[in-house]
Amino acid sequence: MNSQNQSQNKTYCVASAIIKNGDKYFIAKRADTKKFAPGHWEFISGFIEEAEPAEQTILRELKEEINTEGAIEKTLNVYHFGDTDGRWIVVPFLITVKDSNIQTNPAEHSEGRWVTWDELEQMPGDDLQEQVGKLKIILAE
Repeated sequence: MNSQNQSQNKTYCVASAIIKNGDKYFIAKRADTKKFAPGHWEFISGFIEEAEPAEQTILRELKEEINTEGAIEKTLNVYHFGDTDGRWIVVPFLITVKDSNIQTNPAEHSEGRWVTWDELEQMPGDDLQEQVGKLKIILAE
């Protein structure tokens, strides 16, 4: 078995923040130095650590990645997708933040921006677009 097949067999569990402010959603571009998906646009997310509730994970990631505090407005349905790195199980949360003037941590993201849903559907990246498609269904429920 080659290393690519080995990574495709791995399963990762992450919590994801669907940060909403009015009709806009916050996304960030991963730093080029990141192991997974460098330079790709994403919702703020992070690995769920051993014995850590997903709710705690996402609130921790908000502080680490965008130096802000948020509130979980709603827990959304879990979804999964696959890419060249493996299978990803995503626990998404609809999040509100106290301050919409978000500054990304340069070690994590090279930039961040607020976009409308229409703009979000036009952002580059197969992984992001697969997630946006799944979220569109989940948010409509």
